[in-house]
Amino acid sequence: MAGPRSLRQLRCFVASAFGKSDVDRVFSKLVKPTLKKMRVVVSRVDRINHNDDIDDKILELLNKADFCIADLTYARPSVYYEAGYAIASKPVIFVARKDHFKARDNDLEGNLRVHFDLQMKNVIPWGNSDKVFCKTLQKRVGLISKPILKSISAVNERETDEEAF
Repeated sequence: MAGPRSLRQLRCFVASAFGKSDVDRVFSKLVKPTLKKMRVVVSRVDRINHNDDIDDKILELLNKADFCIADLTYARPSVYYEAGYAIASKPVIFVARKDHFKARDNDLEGNLRVHFDLQMKNVIPWGNSDKVFCKTLQKRVGLISKPILKSISAVNERETDEEAF
C-alpha cells in the first residue's frame, strides 16, 4: 500500500515592473521572504535564468502557479495583461505603492495610479510600513490558499486511492 503523499508547496508568480528600485526592494525584501516563511515558491520572470522567449516563459510560470501577485505600481501594461490572464483560472492578489491610489495633476499618462478598472479591487498598499504590508500580505495569502490546498489534498487523496486500487 502506498504511503501518504506530502502536499507540494504552493507556487506564486509575481508580475511587476522591472528595474524600479522601489518595486525590486518590495519583491526582494518583503514579498519573497513573507511567502518563503509560508513555504510558497515564488517566481518573477526577470529573476529566473532561462533561454526561452520571455512571453512564453511568463505564460509557463503563470500556468504552473497556484496564484499570482500583481504589483500595479507604475501601471505596466504587461502586469495588467498577466493579472488578467491569471485571474481567469486562479486568485490574484493586487498590491501597489501607497501613492498610486489617487490621480495626480503631474501624471498626465496615468502611470502613477491604479487604473480605474481595478480600483474596486482590495489592493494592498505598500510604502507606509513594511511590517503592516507583510502582515496583510500573509493574511491574504492565507485566505486564498485554503481552497487551493484543499483542492491539492483532494487530488492527492484521489491519486492515492487509485494507486491502492
